[in-house]
Amino acid sequence: MVHVHKGAKKKDATAMGKFLTEHTVKSERRGLSLLKVIVTAVITAFLSFGLFQYMDTQVPEGVTEVWSARILDTALRFNGKAILSLHNFGITGGVSWYTRKLVDVVLTTMITGSPLGLGSDPELKIYDTEYAGVGVRVYEPTKGPHTSRRALIYYHGGGWSWLSIDVYDQATRELAKRVGMVVVSVAYRQSPEHPHPIPFHDCLAVTEHVLNNGKQLGIDASRVSISGDSAGGHLTAAVALRLKKKIKIQIPIYPCLQLFDMKTPSYIENKNYIPGMLNDVSMLTYWLNYGNISYDHLEKILTNQHTSPALKKSKYAKYIGKQWLMKEHIRNQDLYNADQPTDFGDEELSASLEKTILDPYFSPLMVDDKENTDLPFTYVLTAGYDVLRDDGLIYYQRLKQAGVKVRLAHYPEGFHGMIFFFKGPMPFQVGIRAMDDLVDFLKANL
Repeated sequence: MVHVHKGAKKKDATAMGKFLTEHTVKSERRGLSLLKVIVTAVITAFLSFGLFQYMDTQVPEGVTEVWSARILDTALRFNGKAILSLHNFGITGGVSWYTRKLVDVVLTTMITGSPLGLGSDPELKIYDTEYAGVGVRVYEPTKGPHTSRRALIYYHGGGWSWLSIDVYDQATRELAKRVGMVVVSVAYRQSPEHPHPIPFHDCLAVTEHVLNNGKQLGIDASRVSISGDSAGGHLTAAVALRLKKKIKIQIPIYPCLQLFDMKTPSYIENKNYIPGMLNDVSMLTYWLNYGNISYDHLEKILTNQHTSPALKKSKYAKYIGKQWLMKEHIRNQDLYNADQPTDFGDEELSASLEKTILDPYFSPLMVDDKENTDLPFTYVLTAGYDVLRDDGLIYYQRLKQAGVKVRLAHYPEGFHGMIFFFKGPMPFQVGIRAMDDLVDFLKANL
């Protein structure tokens, strides 16, 4: 018979209790860990699904770099929504020095792969200075002649409110090096702080300075071209309208040229393609900033209520009428065949905006054909999946009708902003092709 000491029984019971407690705690911990894993997985899946849905934007047919397009659109849409929300806090259009800097950094990183952009370049002498009191960045090839050089003056895009010569640095370098010409990139003052006509006057002043001081700048004044994209394309057309054949070549790149009709076929069928780069609403906010027009009118202008019935039946409506549309470049033929109604509009709003939207330097399409006859050789670049497509195509058609020497470079699979992306971390084939074609054109004609 074995006798067990009472203390041993107590000790065993204590050990058993401790074991059970530790086992329970460990089980609870395992349960909590499993719960955390499950919750984390659910949250991750939810966020991933949400991000995927947010990234599920419409990509133009023919663009093979689908995920690059989605990443680009997602980054810009997120950035844009954050900035536009600042309007609720009294910051018009979300524009401020720090939001401008944020947009510059985001786009510069996407274009060059670095938020700091590019460094020095042995093939170019690059420096910042002022022409006629306006800031410019000059790119001079280090090789070749240093006198009587051809030149391009570039007005950057960004809705007259955003972006800078820094964002365009890679593109302006590329043009200077590959064409072998001087490039002057203009840092014009921007809206809404400096609305129309201030950006136009800045670009005009720089251009006239180059034309009037060619010898001192080592530039052949008879071989000066001007170009710009989007809002810069608008400024290009406006400056060309003022200077006519003092300029050898003008190159408006997917330009915005009128605020008369926000329901052209291209506005309707393209507003959902890479909307982070540009859509109908964002383009209208840029027009409002540039025209010093209240955001209170956004919805009415977006639905064409800002023009009266009389204005809709006037000669100005005919300047951008159906007869100028290029049917072959409209994917939805119902939009081409449809007749827009003319029996509506806010008379009071129309009267208040008429002077602005009919100003040819604000809306370069609002001119008679005779005013276009002396324009310089023109190279119009347009993109098929761009809300501004029809502005550029109408401009091409009207210049051709007016007897202007004009060439169209249309990219059916192209999208707004494509000219940026010809190299760097996310190049697009259509961007590469558009840049190559532009370089070839300038080499042959400037």
